[in-house]
Amino acid sequence: MFERFTKEARSVVIGAQKEAHALHHPRIGTEHLLAAAADRPESPGGATLARLGITAETCREAIRSAARLDEDDAQALRSLGIDLSAVRTRAERAFGPGALDRAPDETDGAGGADRMGGPGGAASRWWPFRAAKTSRPRHLPFTKEAKRALEGSLREALAREERWIGVQHIVLGVLAVGQPSTVKVLRALGTDPEALRAGLLADLRPAA
Repeated sequence: MFERFTKEARSVVIGAQKEAHALHHPRIGTEHLLAAAADRPESPGGATLARLGITAETCREAIRSAARLDEDDAQALRSLGIDLSAVRTRAERAFGPGALDRAPDETDGAGGADRMGGPGGAASRWWPFRAAKTSRPRHLPFTKEAKRALEGSLREALAREERWIGVQHIVLGVLAVGQPSTVKVLRALGTDPEALRAGLLADLRPAA
């Protein structure tokens, strides 16, 4: 699949990792793909985001704000005697790091490898976004939603009868997933998945 990605689309995938690192997040989510796409305003998809006033920086700030709201929710639960950190610690002690971040079907039955990219995973033969062994900052894993968005970018391209995957297809893939954290970011930026998708498709429509 990766060979279908344009240079700009590949830069979005790489940029999403940088966005997650810069925000000190442990995994790459659809919101990081969105921020990386917004950092390509000259590309289809990125241009639609720019037209709506969504830049990489405003996207980052919305992601930070959403994270602060999540922390406020956690504090509210602590006031009720529910400590999410303690719950996470117990879950990870019992089931391994990131246990609360994994869906039940994210591991296979032969040793818990990530189906989408880890050693022995069902799709490890084609999943292209694995870490290279370099001295760069450690590789961050993609969330299952981010993986679905990248897979969805291929479906979006095929639906448009296009043989390559561009930034616009990644954005459409992100919108199709509808990850709640990314929806929250979009609403903070003054739009929502439906409106952004409609605007993007309108921008991609050939001029009469």
